[in-house]
Amino acid sequence: MFSSRTDWDFRSSPLFSLVLQKRARGEEIIDLTESNPTRCGFRYQPDHLITQSALWNSVSYEPDPKGLILARQAIADWYERQQISVDPSRIILSSGTSEAYSHLLRLLCNVGENIAVPKPGYPLLEYLCRLNDVDCQQYRLDYDGEWHIDLPSLAGILSPNTKALVLVHPNNPTGSFVKLEEREHILTVSEKQSIPLVVDEVFSAFPFEEDARRAWSFAGTQNTLTFTLNGLSKLVGLPQLKLAWIVVSGPEELCTSALQRLEVIADTFLSVGTPVQLSLETLLSDPAAMSEQILDRARSNYEGLPEVFTQGSPVSIFRCEGAWTAVLRLPATRTDEEWAQELLQVHGILTHPGLLFDIDLNSCIVVSLLPEPKIFSESMKRILTAVRH
Repeated sequence: MFSSRTDWDFRSSPLFSLVLQKRARGEEIIDLTESNPTRCGFRYQPDHLITQSALWNSVSYEPDPKGLILARQAIADWYERQQISVDPSRIILSSGTSEAYSHLLRLLCNVGENIAVPKPGYPLLEYLCRLNDVDCQQYRLDYDGEWHIDLPSLAGILSPNTKALVLVHPNNPTGSFVKLEEREHILTVSEKQSIPLVVDEVFSAFPFEEDARRAWSFAGTQNTLTFTLNGLSKLVGLPQLKLAWIVVSGPEELCTSALQRLEVIADTFLSVGTPVQLSLETLLSDPAAMSEQILDRARSNYEGLPEVFTQGSPVSIFRCEGAWTAVLRLPATRTDEEWAQELLQVHGILTHPGLLFDIDLNSCIVVSLLPEPKIFSESMKRILTAVRH
């Protein structure tokens, strides 16, 4: 009766079953998987929410498949303040980056074709590919004191059947940015093999420090067809507003054809609400008011890790350049899944096992950097105690 694309294993994992049991018993859990900033004690300004004016003005419904020009101009102005020139006519709005990815998979791929995605990476991409009858081919990110793209690994998976190369800049969960040298190599390969780029920059506003080696935004790329994704979920910490965008850049002829097709795809759904579009100029007028608050929290929590896991500690800290998560490596006495279950069962700390993100370095866990500092610090001390015992 149902399609094979939804034939998932719906059994709860041992870790999730344990979460349900502890919650049913009313036990305390420190949630280090939290990625929703609205639940992490940040201060939101009322004037950065959808206003009554926006709701009233949206009573007249005049949809535009690309998104209202006022909203697209607000996005172009935001890029302009970063000295990046973006034509508002080359912007397509979506209800989130998940929908943006789906639009692009429909645009670029036929059934059974593939896209290249990073490993480690966020598991959402695999689900989106399956729902769109597209295969994922993984290229590696290697770690040698910092994360970098394994370019031979990337070359090894690209083929005539590869219809897009996905970059996550910075990566989730490693927090690593694409470097200038990697950018130039990838742009050359993309142009030579006619493989469009899909660049997810939702965490780009959260670098922990300056780095002259870091690539800038891919929005405005000229020589290869590029789709750059961003949105309100991370930029202003408001995932519930459901607005993201695709910036289309590259050779004129390819951009024109891509935009024509994307406009039809977007017109089929018209999923972005009018109130949030009308509020976008306000929301993007000073996104740093929220993003810097989140950045300060994430950076402070990350920089506090060496104070707990000192030199010689049984817990290793992977270098993180930005974003909202950190990767920790625990002793190889247990798998990452076993560590995650023990941390929850015995110490009341919920973490992601590295396997969830295809981290294959063994005994790794992924922790959110969003919790309030006292909670985060206490949870790291509990992890150290658990490991030592």
